[in-house]
Amino acid sequence: MNGKSERRKRRLTVPREQIAWYPVIDPELCNSCSSCYDFCPKEVFASGPVEEGLRRRPKMQVANPYRCIVLCSACERECAAGAISFPPREEFEQFVEYLD
Repeated sequence: MNGKSERRKRRLTVPREQIAWYPVIDPELCNSCSSCYDFCPKEVFASGPVEEGLRRRPKMQVANPYRCIVLCSACERECAAGAISFPPREEFEQFVEYLD
């Protein structure tokens, strides 16, 4: 071992498009910081439409939900505003099998 935690390989049990696992952004809580966009390697997030009024930066939106890795919720912890949420993990564990 080299000190890094080993990740187990995973495989989906159904096509990705049939699994509704992806983040939801609460627009009332989103502060447009773009931390989710900067963090996510799968390009799930994008800037939303520009709003009229005093806002300078658009709020973030989930632009590519099915690029999200099933059971990954790391962006939720990255969001300092607490605007990102996921469905209950237990409901989606059946869609992932671990390979040895």
